[in-house]
Amino acid sequence: MGNTVSSTSFEIGTLEKDRGAQRRIIVAASGTGGHLIPATHIVEALKKRDPTCVVEFIGAGRPLEEKLIVEKGYTRHVIASAGVKRRKIIGIAQFLLRLPKGISQIRALYRSLGPDVVVGVGGYVSVLPVVVARLQGIPTWIHEAERQPGLANRVLGYFADTMSTAFADTTVSGRARVVHTGHPVRAELSKVDSSSVRPDAPKRLLIVGGSQGARGLDEAVPHIATLLAERQVEVVHQCRPDAMELVVNSYRAAGVAAHVVSFIDDMAGAYEWSDVMISRAGASSVAEIACVNRPTIFVPYPFQQGTHQTDNARVLVDHNKGILVEETAPDFPGRLRDALERLLNPIVFKEMKGAAGPNRTADAATAIAEGILGLVKARPRS
Repeated sequence: MGNTVSSTSFEIGTLEKDRGAQRRIIVAASGTGGHLIPATHIVEALKKRDPTCVVEFIGAGRPLEEKLIVEKGYTRHVIASAGVKRRKIIGIAQFLLRLPKGISQIRALYRSLGPDVVVGVGGYVSVLPVVVARLQGIPTWIHEAERQPGLANRVLGYFADTMSTAFADTTVSGRARVVHTGHPVRAELSKVDSSSVRPDAPKRLLIVGGSQGARGLDEAVPHIATLLAERQVEVVHQCRPDAMELVVNSYRAAGVAAHVVSFIDDMAGAYEWSDVMISRAGASSVAEIACVNRPTIFVPYPFQQGTHQTDNARVLVDHNKGILVEETAPDFPGRLRDALERLLNPIVFKEMKGAAGPNRTADAATAIAEGILGLVKARPRS
């Protein structure tokens, strides 16, 4: 367990063949934490529902896979793959050049492991595993995190058996049966107090920029630090490693009590600590913030694919659960400061905290796991 396997190390017949009724599931996910973290939540739910099932990952060899998959003890198989969206002719050429090797690797893996279900959790690395599984008659499940499906899942809608969605209004063309489950989040979020409201103004601000931090949020700190000092607001700020010195020094110069880190391991604890937030608007972030009910300023990634993050944020903004500040518009630091001043207003804070938001639960991973295991039951065993 926990090792990276390349195609050259596949040896048919080296895996156990006497697993009997054990369910064997492959999960394909790569890229950012927005794909990998939900994938791990789904796998945890699968193992909870069926502790004997064998689950292994397909990845693209990205560094974040080491931390979120390999270091957690899961087996990861790296396949040849390449993204094409926004990369034009170069991306298409790389995809075509790597296609034969990728197919060969996947076919070898399927012969060796004999999966009962193949699961795709978004990103280009999920395309070939699901397509090959479909061609071999292996049941498939894909999950769509965004309101508007990305390119990979738009393609896979024609191959997958089922697609679970984070948003109720998401649709996809093709043969896939669409099931709204919500988005997988950390199980421990169900223990975060989502109802209590401070009797005074909010005093604890959590700033998160996603799994890799957010340059725009880090560089805006000098513009908002004086306001935070005036309001005596404490800060926990997850920033990019290369911006650590800037962020720390900016808070220190303004006299703000701040804890600055490059990665937050205990997100449930961070949510519990916070009163309000500033956050990117990735699907996982929006889903988790909806569960814990923290009024939030959403700053979509300025180089997002289409308007994915903006669309995600609007679901909460339209329910008066958040404020949208686009980083792409002029004077972003000034507008962020204005939004923060509004959020720290006791009346606005209490109104947003008490507003009725969209129906969000912390058990989406369980619903998805049950659906995946249902596909296993429906398939005759060889």
